[in-house]
Amino acid sequence: MLSSLRFTPADVPDQAGRTAIVTGASSGLGELLAEHLAAAGALVIMAVRSPEKGERVRDEILLRNPGAQLEVAELDVADFDSIRRFVAALGERRVDLLANNAGIGNIERRLTAQGHETQVATNHLGPALLALSLVPNLALGRDPRIVTTGSNIYTRLPVRFDLTDLDSERRYSPSAVYARTKTMHMTWAVEHQRRLAAAGSMVSSFVAHPGMVTTPMNTGLAKRRDRILAAGLGKVWGARDPEQGVRPLLYAATSPDASPDVFYGPDGPKGDALVESAAFRSPVKDLSIAARIWNATGEIIGEPATL
Repeated sequence: MLSSLRFTPADVPDQAGRTAIVTGASSGLGELLAEHLAAAGALVIMAVRSPEKGERVRDEILLRNPGAQLEVAELDVADFDSIRRFVAALGERRVDLLANNAGIGNIERRLTAQGHETQVATNHLGPALLALSLVPNLALGRDPRIVTTGSNIYTRLPVRFDLTDLDSERRYSPSAVYARTKTMHMTWAVEHQRRLAAAGSMVSSFVAHPGMVTTPMNTGLAKRRDRILAAGLGKVWGARDPEQGVRPLLYAATSPDASPDVFYGPDGPKGDALVESAAFRSPVKDLSIAARIWNATGEIIGEPATL
């Protein structure tokens, strides 16, 4: 069952006193999410691969929002060592929101510092390690939430998992790996919510998606035929301005009425301000697949002793 509601950045509740971490905050949806949270009063930690770029973006946000509280911290979510340094630097600092937003797509196959395929590391393994590592910090927060930037591509295309080949050594397709890794992490995030709830944790794991938006990731595809495909799909699906795409993420991150048990996304034509909630579909809702992904992920990232 679907339901829709009107929600814009003006509807974001007062975020004063809250600390939010936004990954990928130096461009696209991450930049907008960081700006809107800061404008509502949150202290936002902009977790970015390039601190220099992050500083430039922070200064631009401050020009538009004098008095906003923004910190820049180095974090490459594809690099496990970078994640561990970031978490160690936070120490026991309280965190109210982790926006696991950073992601990449449609790139040629390459490996990370730990030898993992870059899309699976950036879109799934790294965000999983970060979320698990920050549960103790989030447990100190007020209405603590993890919000995953997902994709509804799995509702339109068949997605299959081969957990024996997470690094795509046997076969690699940029677009197929993007769909698989995004769906994999959404399935993991929904399973994380089940486990958090079963343990009685105050931390919640949400998933929201922006729809097809005109962000740098969608304009930097690896092959000409992928660019043509993306342009065509954008026309068919109604590519949105990022300002429309960020609204479901903001709703999941801030609304007291948001639920971790549904999938939030944009509704209506391009430019509409409605946020739609929908039930998760298979494979994201499949308990058996979720358990396998959870276990396989834990074996790779050295699962921290937290939920």
